This record gives sequence, C-alpha cells and structure tokens, in this order.
Amino acid sequence: MKAVTGREIVVELMELGAVIGHWNKKYSTKENLTRKLDELGLTVHQVELMGFMRSNPELNTVSQLSHELFISKGSLSLMLTKLQAAGFVQKTAPAGADDGRKVYLALTEKGAEAVEDVRNTMLDSASGVFDEMDGKRRQMFYAKVMELKELFDIGGWKE
Repeated sequence: MKAVTGREIVVELMELGAVIGHWNKKYSTKENLTRKLDELGLTVHQVELMGFMRSNPELNTVSQLSHELFISKGSLSLMLTKLQAAGFVQKTAPAGADDGRKVYLALTEKGAEAVEDVRNTMLDSASGVFDEMDGKRRQMFYAKVMELKELFDIGGWKE
C-alpha cells in the first residue's frame, strides 16, 4: 500500500466536502425546502446556525460560536438578533457579579422545532435517492458512511 501524507488526506477530504455539499444542494434543496424556509421565515444560514447550536449547546456565547463557525462577531450578532426577535433563540445574562457584557445563547423550543422541521423536510427530499438503490448497494454505502464517521470520532476531534 502506498504511503499517504496528511496533506493528501486533507486534499481528499476537501474534495469530498465539496462533493457532499453539491449532492446536498442537488437533492435536498428542492422546492419543498425553499417552501419550508419561507414558511418559517428563515434563511439557510440561519437554519445552519441553529442546527450547529442544537448539536453544540456548550458553545453558547457569540465569541465561541464566531470562533467555531468562522463568522465575524458582528455578522453573527446581527443574525442572532434577528433569530431572537423571531423567537428562535434566547439570550440570557449570567447570574452573579458579571459586568453585563456577556450573554448566553440557547435555542428556544420554537428554534429546536424549526431545526427539526427543516431536517425532516431535507430527509424526506433526499432519502429517495438512496431508496431507489438496490439493497446491497445501499447497505454498502451506509457501511462506508458509518466507517468514515467512526474514523472521525476516534481521530481525536471528538472526546
């Protein structure tokens, strides 16, 4: 087997990310998803932010989210203010002797439901691609996805 460098792995991961992103747009971002976003009054970026917040509740400040998502604090604050005004996100001040500048962020029940609603819309839209595969090929694809997830989980990025 050929020796592989870290750079080669990263190149392939970047290409895989682009392929997956394109696949997702092609099969998930259909009329029903656009309709769902319009119905909820949300943008794709807002839903992505809320989905990240749902998956990472420990990242609950603008600074933490900005750092992890590579979004400027100003842009993120603006997005969060809009989400708060619409009832999807809540901001709370810390208890105790804080100077009042730090706020903690969390999804509201409405926000969590919106993320789940959009997720289900995407699942309904895209799952048909795999349902049309023959069972053996679908099982192989699933096994490879699970193997890749496991490699990332044991790779030191998750604890």
